[in-house]
Amino acid sequence: MSINLIKKSTGITGLKVEPNARHILAGLYNQLLKKLEILPPTAGYRKSTETQTKFRLNIIETETDIVKIENKIYAGQIEELIVQAQNDLKVVDLVHETKAWELQDKNKPPVVVYSSK
Repeated sequence: MSINLIKKSTGITGLKVEPNARHILAGLYNQLLKKLEILPPTAGYRKSTETQTKFRLNIIETETDIVKIENKIYAGQIEELIVQAQNDLKVVDLVHETKAWELQDKNKPPVVVYSSK
């Protein structure tokens, strides 16, 4: 007998429960992987973000239980993962815009200021 639990609250102010979270997150991860292609394949941000996103997408695609997904990814509730993926999509544009992978001075890494507002 299978019991489907329905979360009533995330317990985080301003972050509502998303009933289609798994589907939404899979779509965001696929968008992110596609968008990362605008960065050079050798860019550190691209390499690390692709690795993380592929790992997470694999979990989303192979697991249907939200609690198990959250436990395997171990980076917050699925609604938080959606916000993280949305922010990552914005950061890709910022990294591309600033060409953060091109160091002018190898002893001074670039400072990129990002605000979600």
